[in-house]
Amino acid sequence: MLRTIKSKVVLTTLLLLNLTTALAADKYYESAVMHKVSAQQFAVSAILRKNDQASTIRLVQSIEVASSKEEASGLLLSRIKREIQGYSVLETLVSPIIESKKGCDSWV
Repeated sequence: MLRTIKSKVVLTTLLLLNLTTALAADKYYESAVMHKVSAQQFAVSAILRKNDQASTIRLVQSIEVASSKEEASGLLLSRIKREIQGYSVLETLVSPIIESKKGCDSWV
């Protein structure tokens, strides 16, 4: 009878350890997935105006990889400041690029 009780205690302990490990792994997985920020592609367009002339405008377009529309816009604006001197940004437009599960889309 003592042997049966010991084996039940050992079996119960092993089952509890396995359950605790599984719950901890599941909790870690959930927290890792919930905090993941996925990068996405955005089409960013900006209309620029030449500082010394009101009639000279320029259109700049770019595809940026970012986690939000604001970040994508900021990436293009910082590149404009570095690479295009003498222009001011009038307006920006940011559109997400939807990734297709199909092989090729003809509309892109």
